[in-house]
Amino acid sequence: MKKNILRTVAVLLVALFCGISTLSAQQQQEKKVAYSFINEYGFFLGRHVGWTGVFVNGVAINQNDLVGLGIGYGLNTGSHQEMPLYLNYRHYFDRGRTLKPCINVAAGVGLHFWEEDVLVPFINDYGYESTYWDTENRMGAGLYATIAGGFRVKAFSFTGGFFFRTFPSNNHFSGGIEAKVGYTF
Repeated sequence: MKKNILRTVAVLLVALFCGISTLSAQQQQEKKVAYSFINEYGFFLGRHVGWTGVFVNGVAINQNDLVGLGIGYGLNTGSHQEMPLYLNYRHYFDRGRTLKPCINVAAGVGLHFWEEDVLVPFINDYGYESTYWDTENRMGAGLYATIAGGFRVKAFSFTGGFFFRTFPSNNHFSGGIEAKVGYTF
């Protein structure tokens, strides 16, 4: 008799546990992970002015959060050429409408390439020390960071916000505004 009661109680507890697990699983949204590729193009304005194109390979979770690695190429007045490598996070606010506001945060390193005029000493044909101007290719790394807001309509996106960069060509820290438009695949 006691064994039957214990079996019945055990079966009821297992059934109750399975029922609660099923109900809580139905209430939670299913996490869908998908590949996302974003390309954006725009300009920035601050101590240095420039144009940039960036590409983010990422993973979209629930179509609201995206984490990815970004690479880009830009032209600017500070070092002339820049190639940012960064980690990117985006959150889209789903309000049940086609237009989805977003927050975009990126941080990483910017590789800079520039030419610099240098004075080169040499001994001339008459045995005197002399100098001439030459151009040398230089390379350096600096900080690359962005915090922006914007929106997405289907695959089209627009972001605008603030950037922070360091330019090793002239040891300047630069901040300013940027705006980019893009498309997500």
